[in-house]
Amino acid sequence: MREINVFVMQRKFSKLFADLVSFVLGSQEKFVMRHRILNGTLLAGIIAMGVGLSSEFFREGFEMGGLIALWVAFGFACIFYYLARFQNKFQSLILPTFIISSLTSFLQIQYSGGIVSANLMLLAPILVLNMLILGKKFDWLAIVFFVSAVFVLNSIQTYHPEWFFDYSTDKARREDFLITGISILFLLGLMLRTLNRSYEDAIGEVSRLKYQQDGDYYLTSLLIRPLSGIRIHSQTVEFQTYIKQKKSFQFKSREYELGGDICVADQIVLRGRSYSVFANGDAMGKSMQGAGGVLVFGTAFRALVERTHREGILSGYYPERWLHTALSDLNDVFEGFDGSMSMSLLLGLVDEENGFLYYINAEHPFPIRYRDGKASFLSEEATNFKLGMHKDKARIETCWIRPGDTIILGSDGRDDLSIGFDAKANRVINVDHTSILRQVEESSGDIESLGKRLQKVGELTDDLSLLSIRFRFQSAEDMKLHENELQESIRLIQKNNYKEALNLLKEYAEIHGSDPAVWKLLYRVYRKLEKPAEAGLAAENFSNLHPSGLQMILDGAIQYAKANLIGEAIDMAERIYSRKPEVIPVIRILSRLYQKSKRPDKAEEYQKEIHRLQNDRLKSEETG
Repeated sequence: MREINVFVMQRKFSKLFADLVSFVLGSQEKFVMRHRILNGTLLAGIIAMGVGLSSEFFREGFEMGGLIALWVAFGFACIFYYLARFQNKFQSLILPTFIISSLTSFLQIQYSGGIVSANLMLLAPILVLNMLILGKKFDWLAIVFFVSAVFVLNSIQTYHPEWFFDYSTDKARREDFLITGISILFLLGLMLRTLNRSYEDAIGEVSRLKYQQDGDYYLTSLLIRPLSGIRIHSQTVEFQTYIKQKKSFQFKSREYELGGDICVADQIVLRGRSYSVFANGDAMGKSMQGAGGVLVFGTAFRALVERTHREGILSGYYPERWLHTALSDLNDVFEGFDGSMSMSLLLGLVDEENGFLYYINAEHPFPIRYRDGKASFLSEEATNFKLGMHKDKARIETCWIRPGDTIILGSDGRDDLSIGFDAKANRVINVDHTSILRQVEESSGDIESLGKRLQKVGELTDDLSLLSIRFRFQSAEDMKLHENELQESIRLIQKNNYKEALNLLKEYAEIHGSDPAVWKLLYRVYRKLEKPAEAGLAAENFSNLHPSGLQMILDGAIQYAKANLIGEAIDMAERIYSRKPEVIPVIRILSRLYQKSKRPDKAEEYQKEIHRLQNDRLKSEETG
């Protein structure tokens, strides 16, 4: 019980003392540290000068000039303390406090035994206090002033000793030394306590803000978590991610990361075919700013995927049109921030049945293909501006992912490595964007090994994110075993017996509809039989199975146009234009189709595009 009472008394005393200090110096919420140091300095001066005034009545060597100086300084100190502590007159009191404290110390030197006396000790704490009050910007003035004053006083005392009062007895000197020592002890004690209290409050405030900031970081990381990552379980397409954000923090004894890089993958169905949709993005800024961009993108991307699942319009788009729509929607979101937020992005789709890849590069580092131990860039061209920076018709790149291939996407953290220092101790940043190819080869295309290897090669200066894509064929039907079944149809076509060939091909298509050869033959038969609608559908089915065949897509657009199926014809022609925007014949077809669909604005837009391309070619021929 006694120990408990002692503990309670100690806590009460500590709280009382803390309240007293806060009252004397000013609460930490209300004043900055320099303000509290000024209050402490003035209070220390009041106490020290009070001790000096009291001693004058009991000591030998009473001097009226020194006494008047002390009383004047004591009165000013009380007034200044009241104005600083209770009236918040801080800036206007810094210089007067500096002057009064300096003059008081020099007058004390003059009237109490000269510069060689014990009062020389008084200059040290006065100098430190005035440096703290003036701050870093002007503390050199205090040092220069005090050093100059010491030399000046020493010179004056040497040449004019009669200007300094000196005591006649050793007792007076000892009294002077004792009183000065006591004053300095008070001054230093209060100064140290003021500094310690200010630093304790400052450190406590910083710790509180740091904890609050880490809490905000933690909350943001929790919000990002469900918006990123791999959310599909495809039987044919495999994704892996590696993310190392530049900003790391601790919250509740656990390590977390926060940054502006994101890797995300999901699954959608377009026109009855399953696609894996993926994105690797790098938002502008780091830590909270970058994380804000990730939150915006992740939310918009998730909404886009959900809309595709629920709305029949988006799910009826071809992959090229879906990518254009997705990029436009995401760009609209970022444009709302008026340039204060942007994101580089690589957005794409993988056909889960045949491994055909469609992607748009919005100023993101070039994608890499690792095949047979060699790494190379898929394309060294950015096909669109960053999200939020500019709205333009993006070009769609395509390629086949063969079994055994690894497609690797990554943010610019993979290139912006600090690889050492130059002769002037300036940090050297890697500028060779092709060096990543060597690192991919040495890590055998494994992004976990690649991420760790990059951090050994150099220090990360930015967030790093890596996304890998692999495709493996399922045990599919071997179409070569059925080639003999098509031989009869081919023989009938060669004999111009299209109707009998059509019946055989229809039967074959019902059983082996995943064989692109049958749809190519059906297209030829329907075209000869002058059935453009059926020919267009056959060309469309062929392009779904073999999407790299642009000629068949164009043929399908032409047949749909002949069947007066203008909407279908436009969709097929737009697929070609999105991949090959420089092909003028395709643009002419689109212009005519939009004219037929009673959309003259779009027709005029494509006519202008034709003129622009023709002018560019003329200029290049003239300069060439």
